[in-house]
Amino acid sequence: MGAGCAFSQTKLEIQEIALNQTLLKFRQASTAEQMDAQNETFKDEFKAFLSLPGAFDYKFKHLESVAILDSPDEKIRIINWNIEYPDMSYAYGGFILIKSNKKTRIVELVDTLDAYDSKPKGTVDYSKWYGALYYKIVPFENGSKTEYLLLGWDGGTTGSNFKIMDVLVLGKRSVRFGSPVFISNNNLDKRIVFEYSNQAVMNVRFEEKYGRIVMDHLSPEAPSLEGLYSYYVPDLSYDSYAYNGAYWVLTEDIIAVNDPEFEPKSFIQMNARTGKLERKKLKKDWINPTAGKNNDGDINHVARTPESELNDTENPKEYNKKEQRKLRRAYRRNPSGLSVTTGKYNRKKYRQKTP
Repeated sequence: MGAGCAFSQTKLEIQEIALNQTLLKFRQASTAEQMDAQNETFKDEFKAFLSLPGAFDYKFKHLESVAILDSPDEKIRIINWNIEYPDMSYAYGGFILIKSNKKTRIVELVDTLDAYDSKPKGTVDYSKWYGALYYKIVPFENGSKTEYLLLGWDGGTTGSNFKIMDVLVLGKRSVRFGSPVFISNNNLDKRIVFEYSNQAVMNVRFEEKYGRIVMDHLSPEAPSLEGLYSYYVPDLSYDSYAYNGAYWVLTEDIIAVNDPEFEPKSFIQMNARTGKLERKKLKKDWINPTAGKNNDGDINHVARTPESELNDTENPKEYNKKEQRKLRRAYRRNPSGLSVTTGKYNRKKYRQKTP
């Protein structure tokens, strides 16, 4: 590192420390009005910081409650944060930094979606963003251009949390979210949204070795609660999405491989005998979902290994080129007919927006 670069890093760190003081004040706000006002101040100061030379590559050290996400191809940096209101609903703020021809474009993400509204199904512009905290970005080739798969989390409401799989699409002047690349049960979707109980933990992670997204499969706590997604919890089976060169294709009942960075945690599980939710200690060993007695009402699994899933996606039987063209034509005819894998969370709004 040259002397000039070291000086720039030192200067940026001084600016970051000052920015962190504004962030701490923002986090100490106690009312929705104070949070919104402090968020605007923090956002303005952060944008000024990002305009400084070297900000794109700067390694943040002090902003502990801000998510900093860099793409593996070093072309995109996503910065975003959450606002947790007193009523336990959430809003979000952030920026996307795009490096092009040694210049950096700064795009502000504007959260316009109320916490109790359903997530959008179509393409979303950066100025009409739905709001989330992103924790993984994966570049992939879609035709002749690079798009970016995003994994995100939304704290939602007092009843539900959300995990989101979306795609960041960059144009010469446009920045938008949503791309028709997800296939599940013969549906073609622009994004996938999982809604689940606020008392549960759902894992959605990208496995670098196998090039797939692995997630907990969600089921209702009881059959009578089917369709009420604020009562959905992981059922100890797993699904995945793998890219076949044209689409991210859903495969159900796969064998999940342990994350090498995994740390054992507790999780919420329904007791089949009592019907109540209980907190269990999560072990690092894989549990065969087909082991044991096959009682009436049990889910019959045909678990797939990562290798067999890769074979399926490399030589897809259901989604050949002809079928892909049919899906694309069907999408063009009826774009409004697409749906996410979960339903709406219908609940009356009780947080009023500030005029």
